[in-house]
Amino acid sequence: MAQGKAVKNSKILEKIRKFGGYLSNMVMPNLGAFVGWGILAALFIPNGWFPNENLSQMVEPILIYLLPLLVGYTAGYNIHGQRGGVIGALSTMGVIVGADVTMFIGAMIIAPLAAWILKKVDGLFAGKIKPGFEMLVDNFSLGLIGAGIALFGFISVGPAMGGLLSVMASGINWIVEQNVFPLLSIFMAPAQVLFLNNAVNHGILAPLGFQEAAELGKSLMFLVDTNNGPLLGTLLAIAVFGKGKAKKMAPMAMLIAGIGGIGEVYFPFVLANPILLFATMGGLGVSLFILEILGGGLVGVASPGSLIMIGLMTPPDAVVANIVGIGIGFLVAFAIGAGLLKTFGSPKEDMTEEVTVKKKSKKGSNDVQSVDSIGADAYAQSNSPIRKIIVACDSGMGSSAMGAAVLRKRVIKEGFKDIEVVNSSLNKLTSDADIIVTLESLLERAKLSVDNANIDFLTVNNFLKDTEYDDVMDVIYARKNDKVSSE
Repeated sequence: MAQGKAVKNSKILEKIRKFGGYLSNMVMPNLGAFVGWGILAALFIPNGWFPNENLSQMVEPILIYLLPLLVGYTAGYNIHGQRGGVIGALSTMGVIVGADVTMFIGAMIIAPLAAWILKKVDGLFAGKIKPGFEMLVDNFSLGLIGAGIALFGFISVGPAMGGLLSVMASGINWIVEQNVFPLLSIFMAPAQVLFLNNAVNHGILAPLGFQEAAELGKSLMFLVDTNNGPLLGTLLAIAVFGKGKAKKMAPMAMLIAGIGGIGEVYFPFVLANPILLFATMGGLGVSLFILEILGGGLVGVASPGSLIMIGLMTPPDAVVANIVGIGIGFLVAFAIGAGLLKTFGSPKEDMTEEVTVKKKSKKGSNDVQSVDSIGADAYAQSNSPIRKIIVACDSGMGSSAMGAAVLRKRVIKEGFKDIEVVNSSLNKLTSDADIIVTLESLLERAKLSVDNANIDFLTVNNFLKDTEYDDVMDVIYARKNDKVSSE
């Protein structure tokens, strides 16, 4: 009985990780663009460090158009290569124009759908088009399907977002009337991650806050969205216990969110690992509870919501309350985030520094078998020896470069000096390789990037441990490579 429950829990955990990895593959490749936008916003918006009316004109278009389009392109590319990326971006434009709020969540829904539909249609036409008409059919199929899905997004997303905001407004009004203020975290934390924070803050919370501040001289309504203690705590948990790109970029995001007041740079981290939403939610709930008890609040909206601006908007009788409330929210979010990351881990896309060779797949096949179950001899596609191995990651720099170095050293150590081991990005894979080694989450993209049915694809989970390349060496031995003396 206990064993069955453990298996069930393991399956649930795997589904959570798989979903997190799915979202991570859309967001994390574009995280640098989010940080770049955050820097521009922190510097040049009217309340930034160096206000500049001309330069600040870049901020809004990047947030509204460029970033969602990048997410949409990446989401589509992950499913159907470049064609999937193009139709993903085209479809995303429909939801962007059809909504009054930033459409990251819309991009993450409609772009994969569009790419999946195009992939199915392309499969129907495969091998049935007369020579010379391929480009015509390809362009028209993508254009017609993309235009149709973009129109659907434009027509449907506006009413959907309006309904969502109405539900949130009703819920917030009920919470205020019932005097259960900490429960606002249930609405605010998800609204932030969906980039609805400005709509909720300025459209619902701020009017209530100004009314209360006129009577009492301060309002806690101004510290619901701009309370960045919990989100900073979540980012710190990622910086300490996370992996890969998220871990490396979390400190920069903390600086931009905490000092620059651009909380939006935190949202992609939680989109990539949704379980962390509970860390921010818990931290915000506790923070609001402490603030309410101690009498915290601001005299007006802190915009941008930096710690410095919060300090400037804090009245003298709320200084201690605000410091304690925000600080405790930070610590609680960090503690919850650390526990969640230790329990559930990070999405597979983030595990760029943990790579174990386990599985192998032929191009065009959905049947992926473990090494232990089929034996090394099953890898051999022919009697020809291995001449070139490519270790590939998304960027083709950090993790794949280290992995290639480890494998190259191992290959030379075992006497196979004639094998070339190189690293590459998925976008620049060449068809002259005999083996391509990549992450399991990137396998489909790798297979779409090359056209050579004789290439063996190996999926990995840890690039750095020498012993984890035993299976790769088994493939080399199976292909009858000649040893060359290392002396």
